[in-house]
Amino acid sequence: MVTIKIDGKEFEVDETKNLIDAVREVGEDIPYFCYHPALKVVGMCRMCLIEIEGVPKLQAACNTPVKAGLSIITKSARVKEAREGTMEFLLANHPLDCPVCDKAGECDLQDNAFSSGKGVSRFELKKRDVPQEEIGENLLINHNRCIICFRCVRFEEEKVGQSNLGLFERGYHSLIGLAGDSLISHNYQGALSDICPTGALLNKKTLFKSRVWWYKTAKTVCHGCSTGCNVEANVRDNKMYRYMARENREQGMFFLCDTGRFDVDWMNENRLQSYMENGNKTESSSVFSSLIPKIKNKGKIAILGGAHESNENLNIILTEIKKWSNTVTTEARVHDSQYNETKQVDFLLTEDRHPNTKGAVEAGFISTSKASGIVTEFNKGSIDVLFIIKESIPEGLDLSKGTVVVLETNLTDSAKKAGFAVPIKTFSEQVGSFTNKNGIKQNFEMAMNPILGLPSSGDFFKRLNLEMAKKKEEALVGNR
Repeated sequence: MVTIKIDGKEFEVDETKNLIDAVREVGEDIPYFCYHPALKVVGMCRMCLIEIEGVPKLQAACNTPVKAGLSIITKSARVKEAREGTMEFLLANHPLDCPVCDKAGECDLQDNAFSSGKGVSRFELKKRDVPQEEIGENLLINHNRCIICFRCVRFEEEKVGQSNLGLFERGYHSLIGLAGDSLISHNYQGALSDICPTGALLNKKTLFKSRVWWYKTAKTVCHGCSTGCNVEANVRDNKMYRYMARENREQGMFFLCDTGRFDVDWMNENRLQSYMENGNKTESSSVFSSLIPKIKNKGKIAILGGAHESNENLNIILTEIKKWSNTVTTEARVHDSQYNETKQVDFLLTEDRHPNTKGAVEAGFISTSKASGIVTEFNKGSIDVLFIIKESIPEGLDLSKGTVVVLETNLTDSAKKAGFAVPIKTFSEQVGSFTNKNGIKQNFEMAMNPILGLPSSGDFFKRLNLEMAKKKEEALVGNR
């Protein structure tokens, strides 16, 4: 830590951080556009200009190293005039289409225009008008809104490892465009839209879906793989509309891949909302009445899956099955990627598409026989009841050899084929935690309201034990 002066006041700041971040941590703000904590500094936008005592010219804060004795001025008339001038240039050709722009309400250009702009423009000439262009499979660029901050180009080159975008022409004619003939097809088109400080880059999948101020927002964790990216879930009318990356600077989390970002429709559509028996809807009491005798027979029971469930649900299930006199085998790992060391598909996405494999392993929700061994045992008739938690019925499983109970959030083929199907809450309808690939336990908030009476996976096993206790009491009363 070093001591610096900000507008005449002394503060202790971290000298390893960028000046913009160091100043923010002590409660002061320096506006910017091109700077991003996860990208290299370029100092292109000139929005973060400040005065440094002893230096005659204004300097870019993003490119100023933090060192002991540094004294900066962020609120002088000179700095204010410089920022107003920058904003006036940026808005000279910018269309006044905030009412129809998807970025409205979460736009850095809007925020800086209000906080650092003049409020009036002296530009009276005709604004340039460049047609909107499709540059990706899920990405549009509105050239008129672009302020040439270069964030998108830098993100692709530094993080994705591709160079699909470039800066073309000069001066008034400058624009960001495709460097090649093919459309962008990588897994970070949503991140490109996210990182854009204006509404220049737009995702087709979320275009014109909703205004941002209509959303109810919850802090949650991406379910798409074992990385566990921090996200904000945007919900409206109890429907999941989108995921947005939530910065977690301590863990270096700033972005979100498209695999997780756009995998939200299943939370809204084709939900399993009733118990099923052999593919037909039934009542919960009928399912419990059929299952209880099978469990009381003291035959062998197995549970497959669970790496989509929260740590809390897994611990409840483990607690409840310990009350049974049966031999119970649990195995959360159903894919090869869950047994091996974590393999990256790209800089965020992993091959393991489960958010809580690490948590399941740490909880002991695993076995020595592995998933393949459980399937073999079931096919031999050694397992009487097989519970499958939010996974597909394994290939080669002979359903005639025992009772299969699928716990699912959606009406899948497995739910239809199983002897019994139990509707359960999605993780977004609960409060809980996942443990990511690095062993970091991360909490998530409830983003959506579940339908009344819908259990979590843990709730189901709790109720199963309660129903078994009731049956025992009824039997005792009958023998008096």
